[in-house]
Amino acid sequence: MDTHPHRLIETPTLEVCGLEYRWDLERGSFTIADVPSVAFFRDSSLARLLIGFLTTLGPHRFSLMMLAEGQRSIDDDWGIIAAHASFEAGFAQLAKYAYSAGWGRWELAALDREARRATFHIHNGWEGAIQKSTSLNYGIGLVAGKFTGFCQKLFGCTCWPRQTRFIADGDPHDEVVVEPSSRTVADELAALADAGLATNADLHRLLADLKASATARERALGERDRMLTELQDKLDIIAQQRVAIVALSTPIVQLWDEVLAVPLVGGIDAERAGRLMEKLLATIIDTKSRFAILDVTGVEAIDAGTADNFVRIIRAVQLLGANGVLSGIVPAVAQTLVDLGIDLSGIRTFANLREALKSCLAEPVRSRRHV
Repeated sequence: MDTHPHRLIETPTLEVCGLEYRWDLERGSFTIADVPSVAFFRDSSLARLLIGFLTTLGPHRFSLMMLAEGQRSIDDDWGIIAAHASFEAGFAQLAKYAYSAGWGRWELAALDREARRATFHIHNGWEGAIQKSTSLNYGIGLVAGKFTGFCQKLFGCTCWPRQTRFIADGDPHDEVVVEPSSRTVADELAALADAGLATNADLHRLLADLKASATARERALGERDRMLTELQDKLDIIAQQRVAIVALSTPIVQLWDEVLAVPLVGGIDAERAGRLMEKLLATIIDTKSRFAILDVTGVEAIDAGTADNFVRIIRAVQLLGANGVLSGIVPAVAQTLVDLGIDLSGIRTFANLREALKSCLAEPVRSRRHV
């Protein structure tokens, strides 16, 4: 049972331009299409509020404040714009909120995506109207800040507004041009500080911005160093793996005293043949081996380049005074060698590694040449 018979529980609504205006009288709140809102008497309450800030801060600093807060206040606005297929359509929908709530009639007069420039007209906007009624002219910073925020999201770059028409000066509407720029509010505040014109509030805000920037920079540098360390670790692992792969691709096994075997698998291109030859010749010298058996059992197919590399390796072995031997030639490889006309004269061949090893061990020591 309601013990407060005089409590207001009505929630009257009104539709304007397709937007629902709702008043929750019990809570004392007001929404436009579910967006929390507030209404002011423009020429008394709102005007006096702004003039108080203007008097305290000065025109330049006040304009910067309005511009900065305008840029920061676009979350709900951008949500409306982003819900549409294009910026133009989204801005047209947002303009309904603006003029139905007393912000004036907003118009996107021109949009050049290539040049990243946009021109906006504001007809009877409350900022300009207040200045016109009070004979002041400090610009429409809050709305210009909003438009700047929109363009920065649209163009993906830092932008700055220029007000080119003023209803406070008698123009038919306010006009704001937003385009790419290196200027920022932080830079403008820093310039005030350099000129000795900053207030304590400016200096505190500038210090806070600098601290935030320094923290972000330190965080970015730390992240960069971490990424560089991870990258170097990965490069070290790749280098180790490459060494291991090279070693596996050119295995040399000492089967017996003075007998080396090189089991080959896959193709032998010029690069691999060069590495194998260098390693094999060095091993022959180090171990004083008399025989080097190239076992090609794992080579199922051969071309002219691979066959030529086999021959070059064996000839190089022979130049050191050792015996180069081929084993494990399968019928298909033998047929290819014949078809290619590869000269194997002076090179001993065997059906398999076992037969090649038996032949090497059976050869009298006196007939072997010394390396």
